[in-house]
Amino acid sequence: MPAANLTPVSVLDDALAQARAAARAVLSLVAETLHHQFPTGAYLVLIRPSSDDREDAVTLDSVRDAHGQVLQEIDLYGMDPGRFPSVPKDIAALWGSTDPQDPGAVLDLIQRIDGVSPYEFLDFLPSELRTAEEIRAENDGGRTPLGLPLRSADCPQHGALCEPDDHIEPPTGV
Repeated sequence: MPAANLTPVSVLDDALAQARAAARAVLSLVAETLHHQFPTGAYLVLIRPSSDDREDAVTLDSVRDAHGQVLQEIDLYGMDPGRFPSVPKDIAALWGSTDPQDPGAVLDLIQRIDGVSPYEFLDFLPSELRTAEEIRAENDGGRTPLGLPLRSADCPQHGALCEPDDHIEPPTGV
């Protein structure tokens, strides 16, 4: 086959870069959605079970506030896994046919995002938010819980000058 009919590796590299950018952007949608559902929540806690057949697949654990208190325990395999609170229609519309109130659908989307580039998008849950049980398990060789922040720490326009929900105009040089 002539080289002119072959695709260069750069095409794959470009497609993967686009997929990573899209995954990061959709992860922001997940975080913003959960922030609307749990306004006092600071982190969605996820785990990578070490005893599961799908060892690297993340699972939902809980939503916690900034002090580590569990606001919502998430048990998809319990008798009644429940639903997450509703979100504004404009945010729900961004989810397309996926239901942001269905914890299973949220998990599926997070797993799809994580599958684009495992270990790239999800950070460890800050140690001050981990439970004593999680710390013991980690010290015994268990996996560290992962945490998805439910809101940006800084204003997207002005950085650390203001919080996104308390937007202020930055001081001018007057």
